[in-house]
Amino acid sequence: MAKYEELCTQILENVGGKENVTSAVHCMTRLRINYKDQSKINVDAIKGIKGVLGAQFSGTQFQVIIGQHVSDVYPEFCKIAGIGTADAIDENLDKEPFDIKKVPNKMLDYISGSIAPILPIMMGAGWFKLFYALLGPNLLNVLPETCDLMRILYIVGDAGFYFMPVFIAWGAAQKMKTSIPLSLLLGVLLVDPNILEIVAAGEPFKMLGFIPMPLNNYTSSLVPILLAVWALKYVFDFVNKIAPNSIKIIAVPLLTLFIMVPLMFCGLAPIGSWISTGLMYFFSWLYDTVGFLAVALIGGFWMYLVATGMHVAICQIALINITTLGFDPIVLAGSNAANVALMGMTVAYFLRTKGEEKQLAATNAITLLVGGISEPTLFSVLLKNKRAMVSYTIGGLIGGLIIGLSHAAIYTMGASNLLCVLSYAGGPGNSFIMGVIGCVVAFVVSMVVGLITGFGDDANGLQNFKPKAKKSKITNKLKAD
Repeated sequence: MAKYEELCTQILENVGGKENVTSAVHCMTRLRINYKDQSKINVDAIKGIKGVLGAQFSGTQFQVIIGQHVSDVYPEFCKIAGIGTADAIDENLDKEPFDIKKVPNKMLDYISGSIAPILPIMMGAGWFKLFYALLGPNLLNVLPETCDLMRILYIVGDAGFYFMPVFIAWGAAQKMKTSIPLSLLLGVLLVDPNILEIVAAGEPFKMLGFIPMPLNNYTSSLVPILLAVWALKYVFDFVNKIAPNSIKIIAVPLLTLFIMVPLMFCGLAPIGSWISTGLMYFFSWLYDTVGFLAVALIGGFWMYLVATGMHVAICQIALINITTLGFDPIVLAGSNAANVALMGMTVAYFLRTKGEEKQLAATNAITLLVGGISEPTLFSVLLKNKRAMVSYTIGGLIGGLIIGLSHAAIYTMGASNLLCVLSYAGGPGNSFIMGVIGCVVAFVVSMVVGLITGFGDDANGLQNFKPKAKKSKITNKLKAD
């Protein structure tokens, strides 16, 4: 980790030092820093640090784009910043006055911060669901569903999403800085077999003997536990404040659960379920009416949303769709087309460059096609070259349009590299076929447009094919090469 000490030190200095950092998390490519005072952050200086691909504000977070080795940088940054679990910084912050304008950003920050830590679970489980779909009767029909391998693939893949409330509870507790054990217990209660048995029976049930409990199934849910852990933060802090020190170890968990269990089951969880259901119906209606257009737009403009961090907000839609519908026909379906279109542009960029620029292009291509990491290409090529934008956007739009019109959907959260096309497996065979076709078209169109238009003579190090007026000159040039 020590090799990242200088990088982390420079980042910390330019975000205002230890005193300006309250917490930090990371996703696959970004260091996400929560801060006190935005004015103390020098964005331009951070962008100029060697090893930093980009930097931007997103909601109440400041994001430093590192790349796929961010998981190695993160612990070193936490150590230097003093925000490790064993050595936390002073949290006695001046309370901000309530501002209704900041509520959406704070909600987004809470949701994204709660989900980010559990992405490995969803990605890992997604691969098991993917292999189950590929080997099963809906596609390749290689193995029967009753064989042991298929059964374990199903169990692991299903568990990653079935126990979503438990996983989200952990991430949300970290984000809210509240009791992780009690949060996990609330998540477990939402999927407890005894609760599910009560719901399945359909008979009236009263919490604590007198509070009617709506009968809802919360397995694979997202919103209910987010609301529950948010409330737990304030209940836990209140109880911890009033409880006598002599009995605090017993009183705090007992009183907290005594309040939270009925509050969750009779209030917060049903509200969360209704919100999820309402959103499901809304997006289903949207998809049935103009869904194909939405998928096309996502395909063509997704990478620009990634550059600004706005994609995090839209990804919540995908998670809701997957946890309620079992698939996502809009966001992830279109973003796959965008990823593949960017790959096509990157290949064209590689073919049209020479010298040192070609080495950079090769590195970006490998990172994107094999590793599924888009940021290097996004910030070093796409956003710096108008023709690259045209190439990617046209490919993404056309590929997304095909996917949208064919109603192809994403059934698993798997790879973001070339294998992302496999994510369309898991439903009807036609969904997989059309999803693959849409992505192939996005790749080919983006690559062909890039090869035809080039990337401009004024681009740094880029070599452009220059059309010749006479055939003889072209022939001579080819022979010379």
